[in-house]
Amino acid sequence: MDNAIFYDKTIKCPVCDTQFETKRVRTRKLKALKRHDDFFVSYEGVNPFYYHVWICPQCGYSATESGYEEKLTKAQRDFLYAQIATKWKQRDFGKVRTFEEAQESYKLALIVGQLLKKPKAYIGGLCLSLAWLHREQNSSKEKDFLQFALNCYSEAYETEPLPLGNLDEISVSYLLGELNRRLGYYPEAIRWYAKTLEHPDIKNKRMIQLKSRTQWQLAKEEYDLNKRG
Repeated sequence: MDNAIFYDKTIKCPVCDTQFETKRVRTRKLKALKRHDDFFVSYEGVNPFYYHVWICPQCGYSATESGYEEKLTKAQRDFLYAQIATKWKQRDFGKVRTFEEAQESYKLALIVGQLLKKPKAYIGGLCLSLAWLHREQNSSKEKDFLQFALNCYSEAYETEPLPLGNLDEISVSYLLGELNRRLGYYPEAIRWYAKTLEHPDIKNKRMIQLKSRTQWQLAKEEYDLNKRG
């Protein structure tokens, strides 16, 4: 594997103050193989999503970059130390990761996110990434995590301020359409695609506008086929 694809980033844990190194991926050096309709991009050789969660080898604090940039209160630090660090078996996730290690990293981040009562959009993003990891493995667990992601993003859309992470309102409504379609909830998918296309700023998001039209038609065809079957 080309080591130029990776570089090491030094991180300071916001819980225990340990400094450690973790791998990052230079995506500009990767060849994109496929752009999926739910925003996942498959690359040749390396999946950058394997490295989106950082894990402190000393205390086990696990989060995405935004979670590491967040300032934790003393109460939060003490709580996480009691809940995680006291049970943590020290491990180093800072090397090139296997699928199993990548999957574990996201599951650890989910535990931390739930303990901290992180926004549903953050939890949904972790679940969506787990679905993408399982998609590359042709695993049936992909749909389980798509369902978790759909539940979280649906709740976030109704209760949390926009944008949701790096997703603006148009992107979120399109994604909700696509998640519903992939899970076979065709009427809901059609409704969300239509909502996306009706947004007053949709002309400024030409790619999503085109995708929404295509996926709306696909969902309609799948719905009609499902009714006949």
